Amino acid sequence: MKQKTFNFILILVGASALIPGILELLFTLTGKTFTWGEIAFQGEFMFWRGVVLLASGVFYLTAVYHTSRTEKRAQAVLASLMIWIVGGMEILSVILSSIPGDGGRWFNSTQGFFSSYTGPFIPAIFLLPISLVLVLLIFGEERKNEG
Repeated sequence: MKQKTFNFILILVGASALIPGILELLFTLTGKTFTWGEIAFQGEFMFWRGVVLLASGVFYLTAVYHTSRTEKRAQAVLASLMIWIVGGMEILSVILSSIPGDGGRWFNSTQGFFSSYTGPFIPAIFLLPISLVLVLLIFGEERKNEG
């Protein structure tokens, strides 16, 4: 992959992580929640999610200025891991909250179980596949360079 193409991808992914991070921090400071389509800015840990997404976006964007390809890729993988932690935490939270039933029942009904998987979702959920593709591109490029 050419350096200019990789830099462009880093800028796109960095901006798509930085903007939701800033919004989550702003909504935390104002005490408001906001839902736009399937994206929700709400929840107990909105401040910390905002900090992590903001830092992840900054890592992606500052990776563009590294001259070393190894440092650039390492910083992109680190930023992706930060998104995976936040997104994975939310996925685990949704799965674990869908198991208990209502009204003292130990387990949820099948309909109640599947109804808990509807949106809206936090921005990190939408960034998970994008960051996964980026990391797969990085590791695929490394394998191609080795062989």
